[in-house]
Amino acid sequence: MALKRNEAGCAAPELGGGAADAAPSGYLAYHACSENRSALIQPPLDDAELLLKKNLSRQPSDFWAGLRQQARTQLLADARHYTAAYRDVPGGSARPAAQSGEKGDDCTHGLGPIVMAGHQPTLFHPGVWFKNFALQGIASSVGAHAINLVIDNDVAAGRSIRVPVRDSVGRVYFKSVAYDAGGAGVPFEQAKIRDLRQFDRFDQDVRQTISPLVSDPCVSELWPHARAAIRRCEIAGCALAQARHRLEADLGWQTLEIPLGVAVRGVPFARFVMEVIDDAERFHQVYNDAADHYRAWHGIRSTAHPVPNLGRDGEWLELPLWVYGNDHPVRRAIWVRRREGQIELSDRASDLAGSGPAGNSPPRHSVVLPADDRDAAAEILAEAASPEWKLRPRALMTTMFARLLLSDLFLHGIGGGKYDQLADRIICRFFQLTLPALQVVSATLRLPGQDRDPNRPDRIQALQNRIRETRYHGENWVDATGAANQRLIERKQELLEHMPPRGDRGDWHREITRVNGTLADELRSQRQEMQAELQRLRLESKEEQILASRELSFCLFPLPELVGAFEQMLR
Repeated sequence: MALKRNEAGCAAPELGGGAADAAPSGYLAYHACSENRSALIQPPLDDAELLLKKNLSRQPSDFWAGLRQQARTQLLADARHYTAAYRDVPGGSARPAAQSGEKGDDCTHGLGPIVMAGHQPTLFHPGVWFKNFALQGIASSVGAHAINLVIDNDVAAGRSIRVPVRDSVGRVYFKSVAYDAGGAGVPFEQAKIRDLRQFDRFDQDVRQTISPLVSDPCVSELWPHARAAIRRCEIAGCALAQARHRLEADLGWQTLEIPLGVAVRGVPFARFVMEVIDDAERFHQVYNDAADHYRAWHGIRSTAHPVPNLGRDGEWLELPLWVYGNDHPVRRAIWVRRREGQIELSDRASDLAGSGPAGNSPPRHSVVLPADDRDAAAEILAEAASPEWKLRPRALMTTMFARLLLSDLFLHGIGGGKYDQLADRIICRFFQLTLPALQVVSATLRLPGQDRDPNRPDRIQALQNRIRETRYHGENWVDATGAANQRLIERKQELLEHMPPRGDRGDWHREITRVNGTLADELRSQRQEMQAELQRLRLESKEEQILASRELSFCLFPLPELVGAFEQMLR
């Protein structure tokens, strides 16, 4: 794996081939595979151990090495404790890096290397679940701990999945099957179950809906675990994640799991945040410059994508952090300012209120930190956590924390791989650290018997061209043996050979339009047949987009189909 220097002078992995296209700026565009049962693993799977060794060979300062040791020790303990609440904890321990010839890393203290992935706690598509399977495989092959980070601070969307349906008259469409009522608009970790009876019957509703297409969806194996989990935690996203992880235990996958809300408790995350807060002005500039650069390079006009710029309001600077609580679960931005030798961290709720009804806005929450002692400030910040002060990182802050402190190799999906190149830019320019390599892992898997026809788009285009030909170039299609048709063809040829100059074509244009129309009338029946065929192909294409979608939930697939495809693609 060659290394190249990016604009900031930081070593970055040079990726080539596969489904990732490199731009001159260093940005890579990852693309989902179009073929069924095909995987994107970039860099290739065989490079995983090399990537891990390169990441371990980085020489962090004593500060970063110590913080990594502290963060990873806490992570492993918390992940084991959390996982043990609902399934057996993987036995044994990963081999220390010293056994692999690594030196100078905190792995020499006996923790062993850590391979990590992460995703929201949803009923995601099989390509996302394949990332978890790859996490298990890669960690096993390199002798590392495998930890999945449940991103439970993202806002929960609707509590349902789309199920393809073919009705009694043959129409194909999506039907929404819900596992709960409402619940959108707040973070996953705050979204409590609202309708337990609906949750309990979800597997029955899914089986009934998908039965004409799939007789044995794995929701049958998944949902008993979900029913047990929802009674433990009462949080829908928590129950879905624990159920899926429990099903992975049934399959023999030896991974640990931890919600982000648990992983960021304590001093290590607070100390990481203090690195940003203590130089907030420069971080603010680096972060916004990175977002501006990404938008300019990709021609993105929306200021909200891929992430919005951090705001400034007088002496206040916005940070890439959220805060929320049990009584006020909607995420609120965190702002920071320096005043009189102190640092104030606040959601400024009362300052920024005014858009909602009076009395509905949350009270302002603030934490005051010493400006001259980062370690003491981190202790205070960590101790400030409460049911109403849940400090959580935004997306880029999450992956920077996970890649710099928690793991030795991080596996991203396609979206994360694209946007985390922003994090790379920030890591180089702000933290001035060597970029840790990552892998992008995803897959395409379609319902059994519902593959895509790769030739249909070309057939549709060809038919559209032929239909247009019969309207405007009928001489290529009519039977030229008839005297009338022959005269029309000859007349059109004559008109084309004697085209008047521009500005004098009025009569000529009317005449050639008349000839084209007469020829087109001769081809009406043929055109009607082609239009009927075109309509049929378009309907099939629309049905195929539904039935062969790669975005369907994994719980709709037969479990042996999923496991077999995962094993095949990982090979």
